[in-house]
Amino acid sequence: MNESFSDLSVLHEFETSEDYMPFIHSLQKSDEAITGNLYTSVCGGNTASTEFEFLTGNTMAFLPSGSVAYQQYISGNLPSFVTSLKNQGYETIAMHPYNSTGWNRNKVYPYLGFDESYFRLDFPNAKILRKYVSDESICDKIIDTYENKSNNPLFCFAVTMQNHGGYSEIFDNFPISVTLNDIKNRPATENYLSLVKESDRAFKELVDYFRNAHEDTIILMFGDHQPNDYVANCIANLTGTNPEERSLKEQQNRYIVPFVLWANYDLDSKHDITTSVNYLNLYLSKAAGVNLSDYQQYLLKLQKEIPVITANMCIDSKGNFISDFNEVSDTLSLYKRLQYMYLFDGKHRDNSIFEVK
Repeated sequence: MNESFSDLSVLHEFETSEDYMPFIHSLQKSDEAITGNLYTSVCGGNTASTEFEFLTGNTMAFLPSGSVAYQQYISGNLPSFVTSLKNQGYETIAMHPYNSTGWNRNKVYPYLGFDESYFRLDFPNAKILRKYVSDESICDKIIDTYENKSNNPLFCFAVTMQNHGGYSEIFDNFPISVTLNDIKNRPATENYLSLVKESDRAFKELVDYFRNAHEDTIILMFGDHQPNDYVANCIANLTGTNPEERSLKEQQNRYIVPFVLWANYDLDSKHDITTSVNYLNLYLSKAAGVNLSDYQQYLLKLQKEIPVITANMCIDSKGNFISDFNEVSDTLSLYKRLQYMYLFDGKHRDNSIFEVK
């Protein structure tokens, strides 16, 4: 999960001095990956909400606006996508090259089933871009973890830090490499695009390493959210409309990030998928051939009726954007009750629903 990684061309087409994500753009046209647009519940921040949706299959749509489940609602062990993999023989490791207490991760990761967690102090010789650990260094850590794992399969959940805001300050250790052709005086946007290009390069190196790995390997890469308004607005404004004049569909373009699922074995490649973070682990599970929990089986069925659910809106099977959740309350009622039991009714929670035993 890559910090603030997005393709801002979903807002409007724009020209740059060079392609800012050439490798991912190539995978989006290849037969070796599954790719698409991923709708997130957050924009410009609250990374932990995207983590929560991916690792649990739950949605921020049923939680108060601005809340963070990691900080407010998770205070003990919970069944999750992680525990399902553990129960199927996987080692489970989380890594994030920043402060361990950020978003309460040092407590939440073990609660969700991770065997080990690595944070900033576990990256002593990391390469620094601006003032954060580079994507290249976290990719190196992933490779090192793989090379030193046991004979069991490994699930490694890595959350990067390189592209974190702010983007206005220019650093000697990271010169701008991507410039805007037709938009002037936007150094923050150019700084951001240059960081994205560096993420793309690091991701390519990670994929190239695992092309030759002796074990079947899947890499899923996705952004947690788009960057702040001061980075994206100069591109969004190319539409020629004011934000308040944009349709719901146009407004939600600010919540789209790319996802790429690549494997070093044959995949049933597919592109132009539209989904949301709460469904994303279903694609990973299918590619890995692991068993699904009852909760995941339910989400597979729900996805056919409502392919996208975020805190801001949902998209139904006909492609309608719906901001009033009352319009789909009957369809979502079971999902809402299950999530309530998961987070708030531990006394009656049946863990066997939410994890594979």
